[in-house]
Amino acid sequence: MRAASLLVAASLLGGAAGAQDLSGGGYVDLRFSNNSAERAAIDGGLGKTRYGGNGSDGNSFHLAEAALYGNAQLTEDLLVFADIRYEPSQRTAVDLLESYIRYRPLSMSRWRWSVKAGAFFPPVSEENTAPGWTSPWTLTPSAINSWVGEELRIIGAEAKVEWRGDSDRLEAVAALYGWNDPAGVALADGGWILTDRITGLFDRLRLPNAVAFPGHTASWREPFAEIDNKPGYYAGLSWKHEDWGRLDLLYYDNEADPSAYDHEYAWHTKFFSAGVQTNIGDVVVLSQMMTGSTEIRPEEDDSYTTDFQAAYLLLGYRFGEWRVAVRGDVFATQAQNDDAPLSEHGTAETLAVSWQPSEYMRLTLEGLRVDSFRTQRLQYGLSPGQVDHQVQLGAKFMF
Repeated sequence: MRAASLLVAASLLGGAAGAQDLSGGGYVDLRFSNNSAERAAIDGGLGKTRYGGNGSDGNSFHLAEAALYGNAQLTEDLLVFADIRYEPSQRTAVDLLESYIRYRPLSMSRWRWSVKAGAFFPPVSEENTAPGWTSPWTLTPSAINSWVGEELRIIGAEAKVEWRGDSDRLEAVAALYGWNDPAGVALADGGWILTDRITGLFDRLRLPNAVAFPGHTASWREPFAEIDNKPGYYAGLSWKHEDWGRLDLLYYDNEADPSAYDHEYAWHTKFFSAGVQTNIGDVVVLSQMMTGSTEIRPEEDDSYTTDFQAAYLLLGYRFGEWRVAVRGDVFATQAQNDDAPLSEHGTAETLAVSWQPSEYMRLTLEGLRVDSFRTQRLQYGLSPGQVDHQVQLGAKFMF
């Protein structure tokens, strides 16, 4: 995986000198946050927000991330893209979020096709459409897209076919990929969280301390690893109408062998996602639902399966330099084993107000409330029902 990602990144740098066109940008994202007392997931706790109080309520300043991204149009048909990031808690000083090559021949007909290869996000998000796989509406994405950013990355190849009508557009997409066999472990061991911290390609994923191996105080996983030497796939359909909006359907299956083991188990994870974008007058409506399961089988008669579901509805409104967004989430997991109390259910409400006086700066004030019930918290001496609060003021400087 690392070799493939570095090869694509090197191709971007090597081809930049002879590119027909270069474009890109970057940003620095600063945060001031006030958080509830529950320890955050990034610190090994069961908190449901990116930043936690670590045992006491408090205020804190953070460099959320700094990123650079760029396209090199090598020929009329061939494009190379890379997105690199610095984030203080990641394992390496600089990490890759995406890096891929795309071939899309010029087409004068209603049909168009393209292929791309490298490391990229699956086409599953209705929210995260801004650079750095961020949302233009909120600081914190939904539970669904928080999980996608944490555990999913397509390291392989994708093919797309498009039909363009006078007012409609249809797309069919399919991909084969590897290096995503551990996907699902975070949902099974820690449940849903709402965070905008994306896992870099060379980074590792922190799991709750409660699931650490005996004699260890912390638990980490490599989210982008190949364990069973079998490819996974996804397939999707999308319909867009210029007046009505957009409908996206996607089925993902990493085809992992749940009994395979190489330093960690392969998690057989599959899900179905449906997303909608539309407008009601001047109000933007984004909605998505996901349902799936993840399984490991350490022994033939010893299976651990977690079913999961989540959905959200976001309403957004733009006026002048301002944006206002409100979102509601529901989420749940059901652990089909008796060894650990890992099931959960919960809701979340998000309100975000953004002011962008210029193309170079955006200020966002966001309030997030997550009400969840997870009996795993009893292992920390906590009540299984917790309400996490997070208020953030974000200052994003773009160039």
